Amino acid sequence: MSLEKDQIEEMISKLTRLKDEIRSLSEKGSRVPEDSTPDIGSVIRYFAEERERTNKALLNITGKVAELEKMVSEREEVAPQEYAPAIEIPVSTLDGNILDFIKGKGMACADDVKKFMNYKGRNAACTRLKKLEKDGFLEKFQLGHKVYYRYYAGKTTKTLIISPPQ
Repeated sequence: MSLEKDQIEEMISKLTRLKDEIRSLSEKGSRVPEDSTPDIGSVIRYFAEERERTNKALLNITGKVAELEKMVSEREEVAPQEYAPAIEIPVSTLDGNILDFIKGKGMACADDVKKFMNYKGRNAACTRLKKLEKDGFLEKFQLGHKVYYRYYAGKTTKTLIISPPQ
């Protein structure tokens, strides 16, 4: 008889440890009574309820994954959008050279272009830079008294720059 009593006490201590572990792992709304001595029925009921909640969550996740897979398969079935045709803008050899110079340097002013193109005055460099800025190839920045131009890749991704061979 004492053996049975010892086994019962051992089971109660194991259940108490289980209850403590469940309480630490479970969320606030735990169904295991906190102050009562744990019995096998309440522990089994708790695990059954927890399993139901887990199954509902998994079902919800599975449904969302199925919806996403359906959306992806529908997108693949739709014909890919055709790219807009490139706009061809003819550019003179001199303007092409200036654009290449500014691309390489990053940013340039009229004085830099004047030296690069071996112009006598700054007027021709200013005129070419203003034209390229108006066409959308360059961005203009005022830094102090000087105006700097930077290559603007935004427009040129939609255009095909054609310059005559050198």
